[in-house]
Amino acid sequence: MNAKKLIYSAAIVATAAMTSCSSDYLQLAPETQITNSTAISTVDGARLAMIGVCQAMWQQYQDIQSGSTSGYNFMNGEAFVNHRMNDAFGPDMHVGIGYAMWGNEIITGQSPWQKDNYVMCVIPWKYCYNLIQQANTVLDGIDEAEGDANQRDFIKAQLLTLRAHAYTKLMVYYAPRWENSRNGEAVCAVMRDKGGVTDAPLCTMNDVFELIYSDLNTAIDLYKSSGLKREAKWMPDLNVAYGVFARAAMIIHDYSTAQTMAHNASEGYTVMDNDTYLSGFYTDNDDFMWTTSDEESDIYYWSEYCMFAPNGNYTNKWQVPDGIDMDLYRQMDANDIRRQCYLTPDKIAVVEAENSSWNPGKITEADFWNNDLVNSASNLDLSFGPSERDRKNPNKKWGLYNVALYYSYYYTNNIFKGEISDIVNPDAESGDQYAYYFLNNKGVVRIDKSNYGTLNTIPFGAQYKFWSRAPYSSGTFSFMRAAEMKLLEAEAAYENQDYTTAKNILTAINSVRIPGYNFTGSGTALRDEIRLSRRIELWGEGHSWSDFKRWNLPIERRAWVAGDPNSGNWLPEFGVTTPVSANGGWRMLIPQSETYYNHAIDKNLIEFNN
Repeated sequence: MNAKKLIYSAAIVATAAMTSCSSDYLQLAPETQITNSTAISTVDGARLAMIGVCQAMWQQYQDIQSGSTSGYNFMNGEAFVNHRMNDAFGPDMHVGIGYAMWGNEIITGQSPWQKDNYVMCVIPWKYCYNLIQQANTVLDGIDEAEGDANQRDFIKAQLLTLRAHAYTKLMVYYAPRWENSRNGEAVCAVMRDKGGVTDAPLCTMNDVFELIYSDLNTAIDLYKSSGLKREAKWMPDLNVAYGVFARAAMIIHDYSTAQTMAHNASEGYTVMDNDTYLSGFYTDNDDFMWTTSDEESDIYYWSEYCMFAPNGNYTNKWQVPDGIDMDLYRQMDANDIRRQCYLTPDKIAVVEAENSSWNPGKITEADFWNNDLVNSASNLDLSFGPSERDRKNPNKKWGLYNVALYYSYYYTNNIFKGEISDIVNPDAESGDQYAYYFLNNKGVVRIDKSNYGTLNTIPFGAQYKFWSRAPYSSGTFSFMRAAEMKLLEAEAAYENQDYTTAKNILTAINSVRIPGYNFTGSGTALRDEIRLSRRIELWGEGHSWSDFKRWNLPIERRAWVAGDPNSGNWLPEFGVTTPVSANGGWRMLIPQSETYYNHAIDKNLIEFNN
């Protein structure tokens, strides 16, 4: 580790150490710890402490519940919350690791949501307040820090942006929808705007959003007056502050502010072209506005990409890949280039067109609903079933694994626009590891009986959008990108009755992804097209569940039904509807660790109606 990296690692703990006290129930320290009691006496020290807050967004954490290094030590910050606590709860993405972690009761919004000691209620709370408390501690002393005034102002702006981001995320999980909040008077959080973990009373949505708006307005002014630029994309800057502002404003239906801020946020960035979209999302590009670090030495073994990338280490070893909801896929235009990113029944034609021998059993699209060929008890695994015809039963089908593996091979070699050398793991135990498949020492896809149900799991709808960089399954995970801001701007413009702007943005993005795109609808059809475009473009990027909550729409997951090609592709136990009224309007409970030890809390103020 070089000197720069050592300083950054020290910064992580500088802030963690400064927030420690006898009441440590909000502490959630990253694995690496080095104390520094003088971190904020100078501008340089404050800068390092600010870096520590940034790195707390993507470092491996200790056990959420007990502080040990066992159990839930795999929480890695922002990406974990976005992937496994947003997309996993939404309707559009089958999160394999989410299946394993949460089970159907949590994913479908059932009884565990109403347990304040359950880990799912603890994770966002502790994570967000950890960022808040670290930022608060530096903010408490930043105005007196010795050093360059412009740099001091810029660091203060970054800390205010981080605090506003954390409070905005808290509102996503613990606040009701705005329309159910009694105009913001609903109690939903604890207000902490000073360093140190102290008893503090509950506060309303209005209290929180007043702080968010104040923080961001101040931050924007300081960014501008300082004249400085950030050092790396894993730090916030002016554009990120605008983006956080847009997200916050959308939650409370402040569409005028949201439209302006989303527009400002995307200035200077370019929505990625199709080649970039098909390049794996593991490396920085001109669309990414705010990301994790791209240095492999920053990535601990629980990097998020190892959990769901086609070539991810745990995707293969734990058999937990991700896939798309078939009903969302059916709504994609037939010419949409993003359709290539998912293993769906229509890919049989692609495989056969490339090489007819790749479908020796003449598998048809209907076979994706064949109970003998799809494992309806586990992830709708397509590697389930026979590898060849039964000589004694000529009517028995070949399995789907041949087609699934060969489409994976086809995607890697014909569609993927990234560098093949980036995604290959030459040290894999069974040969070079690609997307759900391996090559033997002759460079041939391995298809034999030993593979079936043992080496790889390939789910119905398997994704090829997100890849990881070999051999450590690392990658640059995006927290915010220009396309998200453009689509937020379009959505806010629609709500502001600025239909021309909304349609122009929609056309600008979709005409790139869909050759010949020409949307002529208006009214609610325009609104629905914007929402659908957001779901497709930002699939798997941490917005699905929170968007449906914000839109006040139920989540409908249709189960896979044997013999019915019109059915969905969710395991039967997940094929249920989550109504908008569930769990107090999709709210997580304030965790027991807060209500037991914060003596200023009056739990009777919390409104949580089912």
